[in-house]
Amino acid sequence: MRARIRQPLFVLAPALLSILLLAGVATAQPRVEENVNLIVTGEITALDAAARSITVKSTNDDGVAYQVEASATIMLDAKKLEFGDLKTGWSVVMNGHQAGESRRITLIKVVKAPSP
Repeated sequence: MRARIRQPLFVLAPALLSILLLAGVATAQPRVEENVNLIVTGEITALDAAARSITVKSTNDDGVAYQVEASATIMLDAKKLEFGDLKTGWSVVMNGHQAGESRRITLIKVVKAPSP
């Protein structure tokens, strides 16, 4: 009887070892860090929903237009907003990328939204 039990174990052992080795190779992909080279803080002075454009006046300028990416995250406290929810007069902090004259926003965080 013992000989019968040992034989399947010798057959199964290499298969189990192979599964364990392959499981170690199949790991989750590492998170890719976003390369942000543009940070803006200021007040929204204009919005263009059709062009997904936002103009923000900061302490350093009279207002600069930025392109908001379709995949951008827009937050007010813990609530996720859509581009159409933004209002002029709101204070925001934005992150994104600038390459030459192109300014693309990937994150907008509303820090002050006046009460209606």
